Amino acid sequence: MAIPQACCTCATLLTNIKVPYHTESEKPIFFDRKLDCCDRIICATCQCTNSRFQSYCPFCQISTKPTALPSAGLRLPPSYSLSSSKDPGLAADQPPSYESVSALPSHGSQPPETEDVVHFLNSDDSISSLSLVYRVPQSVLRKHNNVYSDHLLAARKWLLIPKSHYLGPPLSTPPDPEDEERKNKLRRWMVTTKCAEYDIARLYLKASGFDLELAVYAFRADEQWEKEHPMKSKEKARGPIIGRMGLSSQLLAREE
Repeated sequence: MAIPQACCTCATLLTNIKVPYHTESEKPIFFDRKLDCCDRIICATCQCTNSRFQSYCPFCQISTKPTALPSAGLRLPPSYSLSSSKDPGLAADQPPSYESVSALPSHGSQPPETEDVVHFLNSDDSISSLSLVYRVPQSVLRKHNNVYSDHLLAARKWLLIPKSHYLGPPLSTPPDPEDEERKNKLRRWMVTTKCAEYDIARLYLKASGFDLELAVYAFRADEQWEKEHPMKSKEKARGPIIGRMGLSSQLLAREE
C-alpha cells in the first residue's frame, strides 16, 4: 500500500487538494511541483496562493529564477578541521592556547601581587568617579580591568589602577579581614542550611561564636525539634513560641 504524499508547505494530502482551474478553459492553472533539490512536493494551491513557490524552495532556499537571495542555498557551518585553524600546529581536539592572550586580572576575594594600585570598591564607586579621583581615562580603567559597564562593578571587590597613569597611594581602605571572614561564614551558613534570612543566620553564628559547624548543627537541631513538636492548634500559636531561634541556639547564647 502506497503512502499518500502531502504538500511540504501546507501539509495537506495531495489527494485532498482541489486543483485551481481556469474559469474559461477549465484547464488546471498549476500542477503539483516536485522540487529537484530535495524531492519535496508543493501543491498547486500553494503555488496559486504564493507565486514565490513556483520557482523557490523554502527548505533549501534555492531559486530557479534570478532573485535577490543567494543562489548557493543554505550556508554550511564553519569547518573545524586543521585546515581552518589559525594555528596549523594545533590539534583539532585540543583547546586553543592561552599563551598569546594577555593575562587579565583575577577578580577573586584577594587582589594579586602587582605593582598597580589596588582600589577596594564600595557602593558609591563607579568607573567615572574613579577616573576623576585617580585621573585615569575611563577607557584605560575599563581595558585594564576588563570592565565595560558600571553595573559589572557590583560583583567586584577591587580594581587595579595602572601604574602607567597613577603612582600615588591608594585612596581606599582595605576591608577588615575578620569582617570579611564573618561575611563568608554567613554566606556559607545560608548555603548549607538553605535558609536565606540574614537575621537568622547572624543570630545562629553570633550565638555559636561564629563557629560555622556549631551554628549549622544548632539550626538543624532546632528544625528537628520543630518537626517533633508541631503546634496542635492555632491558640498555641498566639502564645510564646521558640521559633527559629530554638532550644539549642538559646542554650548556646546562655553559655556565653
